[in-house]
Amino acid sequence: MAGELINNILSNFNEFENKLNGSKVSAVHIIRKDAFDKFKQFGFPTAKDEEWRFSNPGFINKFQFELCLSGNDEKISQEIVNQYKFENLDEHLLVFVNGFYSQRLSDVKPKKKQIIIGSFADAVERNSVDIIKYFGKFADYNQNGFSALNTAFAQDGAFILIPDGTVIERPIRLLFITDAREKSVLTMPRNLIISGECSQFKIVENNHTIGSLPSFNNPVSEIVMDFSSNVEYYNIQNNNENSYYVGTTQVSQQRASIFTGTTITLNGNYIRNNLNSLLEAEACETNYNGLYFVGGNCFVDNHTLIDHAKPNCNSNEIYKGILNDKAHVVFNGKIIVRPDAQKTNAYQTNRNILLTDDAKIHTKPQLEIFADDVKCSHGATSGYLDRESLFYLRSRGIGEEMAKTLLLNAFASEVIEKINIAELRDMVKSYIADKLIKDDVYFCDVLDQLK
Repeated sequence: MAGELINNILSNFNEFENKLNGSKVSAVHIIRKDAFDKFKQFGFPTAKDEEWRFSNPGFINKFQFELCLSGNDEKISQEIVNQYKFENLDEHLLVFVNGFYSQRLSDVKPKKKQIIIGSFADAVERNSVDIIKYFGKFADYNQNGFSALNTAFAQDGAFILIPDGTVIERPIRLLFITDAREKSVLTMPRNLIISGECSQFKIVENNHTIGSLPSFNNPVSEIVMDFSSNVEYYNIQNNNENSYYVGTTQVSQQRASIFTGTTITLNGNYIRNNLNSLLEAEACETNYNGLYFVGGNCFVDNHTLIDHAKPNCNSNEIYKGILNDKAHVVFNGKIIVRPDAQKTNAYQTNRNILLTDDAKIHTKPQLEIFADDVKCSHGATSGYLDRESLFYLRSRGIGEEMAKTLLLNAFASEVIEKINIAELRDMVKSYIADKLIKDDVYFCDVLDQLK
């Protein structure tokens, strides 16, 4: 089946090129063709590849995914979009259907002319200098088959340009809707986000699949941060049981920039998050926050990389997980400190609570330090709910079910409280409370208070 998919991809690329006409010689398509050659060279990874040893993407062999080469939002109603809106959130909303921008369903508020919140395809059509300058320069497709495939077929997604000195108060939300009601689809959104000097804004990404057929989403995002810019990027993953996701986000940070990436994973079948930051100048700060609360047969792999290339930078990383049923989770967090990166402060923590004996966690924190004047640490813990804490709460007259629920909520709240959008934070709290009920974890009278 994987061979059949690759053959279809080869055929699809020829079809894709034939539609480009004069654009075949564009700077963007030269990169596409190079990425396609790389994909033909090494294809999809397997469990034999060290970086995929615990997260073999075997689903590729099971289903006949059909690559989406054009957008069609006619079958997506406004009512469907409204299902995924956050209550009371004043936002710039970009909606994508099977990876393609839908102007009809989007809602971008009035803004200054210099600010661009729109479509990657439109920017390519305009031959934007920023597309030419940045596309394919950061998300490495030379060793990653999924990134190579996305780059080869990069057509649409989000293009966001926030100019120097601009502060965007409204969050920018990217809502990706995959329509798997009639066929199994493969979508490959391509996002390019550029923050000018001293700019500041927040991005919220959501992926939702409608329909019961299998779907595979393979997005790539490149985030380019200039001097003293501040970007918060939230990825909320609450998809259905037939969704498969391999996402790559590559961040390039210049001097004194601050990037905060928060990933909340609640549902899906197979989820692989590749989150990478390159600190290319002094005085950068990188913060990674992750929470996964999964059950059933859900598989989640959070692969992170923070690359300290220059001195006097700080990074903080905390990932926490609650695993129920037969959920299987991998955490692989790597921190690299280059020889020139003296005075680096880097901290990483991964903590997990297993609710059943069948749940599995593989945690692999990594430090590669090539400088001597640094402060770095990492730690990982996995286990069941703390008996002493349970005993303490029980001794204060709190019932067992309520005590367990309170402990789980307190465990998750360390990450949730780092969400700096109140409406989003409340929504995640509601998701967590509902999940406690849906998964039959614990029932108690305080669940409504947790929302």
